[in-house]
Amino acid sequence: MKDTRSLLYIAMMATVLIVLGFIPGIPLGFIPVPIILQNLGVMLAGVLLGGKKGSLSILLLYLLALFIPAFSGNTLLPVLAGPTAGYVISWVFVPLLVDFGLKRFNKPSLLLQFVVIFLAGVIFVDFIGAAWLASYTHISLAKSLLSNLIFIPGDTIKAVIATIISYKFAGSLNVKNKI
Repeated sequence: MKDTRSLLYIAMMATVLIVLGFIPGIPLGFIPVPIILQNLGVMLAGVLLGGKKGSLSILLLYLLALFIPAFSGNTLLPVLAGPTAGYVISWVFVPLLVDFGLKRFNKPSLLLQFVVIFLAGVIFVDFIGAAWLASYTHISLAKSLLSNLIFIPGDTIKAVIATIISYKFAGSLNVKNKI
């Protein structure tokens, strides 16, 4: 890490995550997990900062969320004790998975970038979240996974946005290489 610059980027991404967390979630009624925008920031952490620094920004979010309501009006402890814990816990691994996937290719195409972001930021998060939700609500994993299908269209749009941002800015700003 290049000390100050790295810390600045990590703190800025944690700030983006907190701001996205202040946007109220959309409750669905049939599942105790709302639609949120914060997972867009998690995907961006991976593509803009890379695995290590992206995950550090999410860990910083967790630390700050102990004291401020960074999760749609909640602090970290109630979130970890509720139905959304699996989703939130999985976030720390998303930047690592995105970075791992993108590093496997010399110059990944836009479509390949989308696939990596989608697999890590949508499929992985929804699977871990569904597993926790099934345990928390005492329903079968199959029913929990089926209920998570409602998130796929919106999360796909978020993955497209993260892909476009990474394609437009990560190369020109060269953020990952500067820190």
